[in-house]
Amino acid sequence: MEKLQTTTLKIEGMSCASCVGRVETVLGKLEGVVEVDVNLATERAQVRYVPNSVRLEDLTAAVVRAGYEAHALEEQEELDDSVERDAALQTQRRETIVASVLGLFVLILSMGPAFVPVVAHWLEGVGPFPEFWFWVQAVLTTLVLFGPGRRFFGPGLKAYRHLSPDMNSLVATGTGVAWFYSLCVLWFPAWFPVASRHLYFDSSAVVVAAVLLGKYLESLAKGQTSLALRKLIGLQSKTSCLIDDQGQERAVPTAQLKVGDRLVVRPGERITVDGLVREGRAHVDESMLTGEPLPKNKGEGDRVVGGTVALDGRLIIEATSVGRDTVLAQIVKLVESAQTGKLPIQGLADRVVRIFTPLVLLTALASFVAWMVLRNDLNLALVSAVAVLVVACPCAMGLATPAAIMVGTGRAAELGVLFRKGEALEALSHIDRVLLDKTGTLTEGRPVLVGVHGSQPDEALRLAAALESASEHPLSRSIVEGARQRGMNPSVVEGFRAVPGFGVEGEVEGSRVYVGARRFLEREGIPVDETVLNEVTRLENEGCTVVFVAVELQLLGFLALADPLKPDALAVVQALKARGLEVVMVTGDARRTATAIAAQLQLLEFHAEMLPQDKARVVIDLQNQGHRVAFVGDGINDAPALAHASVGIALASGTDIAMEAAEVTLTRGNLRAVVTAVDAARQTLSNIRGNLFWAFFYNILLIPIAAGVAVPFGVQLNPMLAGVAMGLSSVFVLGNSLRLKRIAGF
Repeated sequence: MEKLQTTTLKIEGMSCASCVGRVETVLGKLEGVVEVDVNLATERAQVRYVPNSVRLEDLTAAVVRAGYEAHALEEQEELDDSVERDAALQTQRRETIVASVLGLFVLILSMGPAFVPVVAHWLEGVGPFPEFWFWVQAVLTTLVLFGPGRRFFGPGLKAYRHLSPDMNSLVATGTGVAWFYSLCVLWFPAWFPVASRHLYFDSSAVVVAAVLLGKYLESLAKGQTSLALRKLIGLQSKTSCLIDDQGQERAVPTAQLKVGDRLVVRPGERITVDGLVREGRAHVDESMLTGEPLPKNKGEGDRVVGGTVALDGRLIIEATSVGRDTVLAQIVKLVESAQTGKLPIQGLADRVVRIFTPLVLLTALASFVAWMVLRNDLNLALVSAVAVLVVACPCAMGLATPAAIMVGTGRAAELGVLFRKGEALEALSHIDRVLLDKTGTLTEGRPVLVGVHGSQPDEALRLAAALESASEHPLSRSIVEGARQRGMNPSVVEGFRAVPGFGVEGEVEGSRVYVGARRFLEREGIPVDETVLNEVTRLENEGCTVVFVAVELQLLGFLALADPLKPDALAVVQALKARGLEVVMVTGDARRTATAIAAQLQLLEFHAEMLPQDKARVVIDLQNQGHRVAFVGDGINDAPALAHASVGIALASGTDIAMEAAEVTLTRGNLRAVVTAVDAARQTLSNIRGNLFWAFFYNILLIPIAAGVAVPFGVQLNPMLAGVAMGLSSVFVLGNSLRLKRIAGF
């Protein structure tokens, strides 16, 4: 069977769900195309195809025929994409401001004289001729429609050409007809009866400005993936220190390394490849992988991973995986795969507009034809058709989602929750599982001294702090800080010696002091009785790391260090459960530590000893079972899981990469904000549904009246009243959205 090829196309010009469907359809019809995945948010199309049956040029040509621009995405272009997005966002912002300012002037000129008589008198006095200010409205509205509003007219007309009208089509038709009708009234007033000589320039200009604002807010909510990927790639050092065949050390580009090469890693340097330690010993910070704050002691025969940091000691490493085969490269691939895949949720408005738009257009046409046939009345037919289009113009529908998002996310931001993607609101409101990382999320993320035990605990801590003050081990800082908090000042140490993998020893106040692991005591022949061992076992089962202190070969005491739970961790877990959510802990820590933490949090389910790809696999497995999963984390090791989850939630106290991979960021690093995020999402989506209901309710109620069904009873909705009704629907939607300001923090 011929091997399939996968390519990524950059698609320009898509605006809604119907655009995605159109691109997928034209590509899927090509012979040799096996699978098509179009992503509206990233404007990407991933296509799997048989190379000998269809060419890349055929793919791009098919997209162009459908009315969009397309080209194959180059690797460098992927890295520069954030610049392009920023430029497009700035352009969109400028267009929104221009449309809003011009629309405001049109609204003042149109409505001001009716509500403030002094304005009418002033305008009459400064106008060179009676219709001067009407022509000013016409010019300003024309600038809005064919300036910023061209982004609706172009795609809208293309959608008509492909017999698939969308919201752009309705915006273009409604504003265009209102503008054209008003222009005809201004140019040829004699064509219309006095009662129908109304101008609707304000409706056209304000609708375009309002929908542009909604589109701009939508763009602001879209996440950017390229920055996260660049930061991940940045963890890979560009150069490595290679030991050549003559035993000489020389710097070489990391990209040139191959399996079997031997490399030197000095203290403080980042390990550049996955490999095995052949010589030396050092503590290696693997928190970027496991989230575990305590470094791992690595010696001969131990595995190390590219991107981790050697804190002390000199290592000679033999490369076992390089380039795209390293764990770090796989993390990059996982994040990229999840974030460039097709979004599971599209806007509610887009889904219904695909049906609503054609019905409105047919209703307007039917009303025109009906009155021409029944009464042969061009004015009545035209006024009825225009009234239908004006009253159905989707100002309220355009505001329904972005207005709620703007108020809901604004209030959430005040409470420390930042939604980076609009789709996260809907996804988060539907989740049924919350997966929580442990280190730095549920716990403080750093070891602290939690207990001192033994026959002379205070003396044990004082001597240990004195000895550890000369050490660079990460646990040393915790011991020294714990002693200082208890008012102890370290004594002078003489003859200090570190024993890698065991502990430290030295002379303190004339006595030989030993501080380290249990194997250090065994090596030095220091006895430990059964009672102490039982207590140590209990502490270790509670997730503590135990450090022994001995003086002159006699055990003096032992210290317990642990990464403590955050004060509000248990309350957050209980609050999430109270909202009907299943809560699961996922951590790279050892199972014994994870078991102790899960017990404290009253969690029945947890996963321990998880690498980044394992965390992502847990998320995917739950999703395959039909669950909607939110993942909460703060580390680089959480990035793949954050990206694959239905909603990724990152603590701002964590790494930038975790926040870039997540759709939701807790800006204050406050775990309680997870509950606030869920509440805000649920209330905002409920508000959006209410907005859409009322937006359509006005149309369902008034479209038949605008079409003239009540004319035989002497009731007709002319375009002016239709415009007022449309405005009222927008006011109602905005008022309903403002209720979200009452969202309360947890």
